[in-house]
Amino acid sequence: MENYILTQALDYISRGIMIQDVNRRVVFFNHACEKITKRTKNEVVGKDCGDIFKCHTSSGLCITDKCCPGTEILNGNLSQGSRELLINRGDNRESWIRVNVSPIKDKAGKVTHIISVIEDVNETKRFSDEIIKSKALSSFGALASELAHEIKNPLNAMNVQLLLLKHEINDTYSNGGSQKNELLKIVSIVQNEINRLSNFVGECLQFAKTGELNKSHVHIHEMLTDIIALLNPQAQLNGIQLKLDVMENVPAANIDKDKIKQAILNILINGIEAMPDGGEVYINASKADDDIIITCHDTGPGIPEESRDKIFNLFYTTKDGGTGIGLSSAQNIIQMHGGTIRLAPSAVGCKFLITIPADQE
Repeated sequence: MENYILTQALDYISRGIMIQDVNRRVVFFNHACEKITKRTKNEVVGKDCGDIFKCHTSSGLCITDKCCPGTEILNGNLSQGSRELLINRGDNRESWIRVNVSPIKDKAGKVTHIISVIEDVNETKRFSDEIIKSKALSSFGALASELAHEIKNPLNAMNVQLLLLKHEINDTYSNGGSQKNELLKIVSIVQNEINRLSNFVGECLQFAKTGELNKSHVHIHEMLTDIIALLNPQAQLNGIQLKLDVMENVPAANIDKDKIKQAILNILINGIEAMPDGGEVYINASKADDDIIITCHDTGPGIPEESRDKIFNLFYTTKDGGTGIGLSSAQNIIQMHGGTIRLAPSAVGCKFLITIPADQE
């Protein structure tokens, strides 16, 4: 009776409780563990936990046989241990957990089992990462603004001098010839690089200003129509059709119109540039509870699986000549409005889901 009561208490406690024998086979797995790991008792009990959860670090290092606190206790190297680690859940997703492991000993002091107290720390880790990122972005924004102003003026001066040099070459070699063409080619290469750097400086300045919001009452359909009008000429040149669908019940939003437009433009331009041979881009808007959902979906080649978790990282890019600022800037803008942006699963191309709070009337 006493053992039954103890088992019931452990089974329904709010913390995850897992007990393993000396061979690391799971002998007890409570309801909280099922909820945290998205795996049932039948999947886990009787099996080696390492085979089930594939415990690893954020870099992918497997810790089942190395640095596992349970293994260290069983080997007599630790009296107790704790660790934050990633596990493979039953829904094929990864999850951060914190595990505190202690030994269970018999009367002779011999370890017969180990007990692990498991906590889901996904939200804590995400919040911590967001705080760190926010501080980093703020520091980068201030630095980018200073550097951009310092760099932009010399770049403009160099561009002016190259234009003068180009005119001088045309006047000096008025009869043409291979030497003239070679000199003009060199000038053109330098001009292109200066223009590329100028565009990068412009993006840095834009990124540095994302924290300054000038909110107003904005109609989503009108804003998206403006975006389509801006992009249509470029899209048509690439053989791309832009298709807009806004549901009738989509309300207005209290947002910085120019910045939200810039965030959406960054996403759509990426999609257009990814389809040089033509395709479609779908822009949809709908309402769900208190949020407005804007979907941007292209029919391009998509993003490789190994890059999907990195696309919002500052300076990370999969494009030749890309700066890696566009999507990070878009995310920063959306989050400043209290919204979210994520890359959603899609059989074809890239599908971004943006949520922003609707006006509360």
